[in-house]
Amino acid sequence: MMPAPDYEELDSALSAAAVELSAAEAHGLITGAASFPQPPRLAELLFGQGATGATLEAEQLIELGQALQDEMRRRLEQTDFEFEPMLGDAELPIQVERLAAWSRGYLLGLATGGLRDPDQLRSDAGEFLRDAMRIGEAEMDEDDDTERQQRDLAEIVEYLRVGVQLVYEELRGG
Repeated sequence: MMPAPDYEELDSALSAAAVELSAAEAHGLITGAASFPQPPRLAELLFGQGATGATLEAEQLIELGQALQDEMRRRLEQTDFEFEPMLGDAELPIQVERLAAWSRGYLLGLATGGLRDPDQLRSDAGEFLRDAMRIGEAEMDEDDDTERQQRDLAEIVEYLRVGVQLVYEELRGG
């Protein structure tokens, strides 16, 4: 089994396959889809309905995506909260942009799997999805204290880790 890619490897594969998603957004998309017992096919998730992934670059991206999906499922099935959104190493403003992109991708992955309304889930998981929508609109506050914003980012990432686990478990009948 292929190891899951890191941020840069996934970003390069997306670019080579001409997929206009950031690695953070693609990771969110794949994580959202992996939350379902029967996730959507990766080719359709990454390239759209009816896509086959005919080019070598597309096939390589699908292979990396499958490794990533397998890794996400493994992490979400464990109870030690090993899951974390893929944001890569970057300066704080870029981390905030990636966090918003990850959240938008996650919601798209859930919608692709059939979950389009937060009210389809119990209150805590549904509330988390409403919060994830707001996180998808996050922007850096240029005038604010950078240290405080780094703490805020860490708290939001932790909230996402727990919320994604909650949604995963509910979609799996837990």
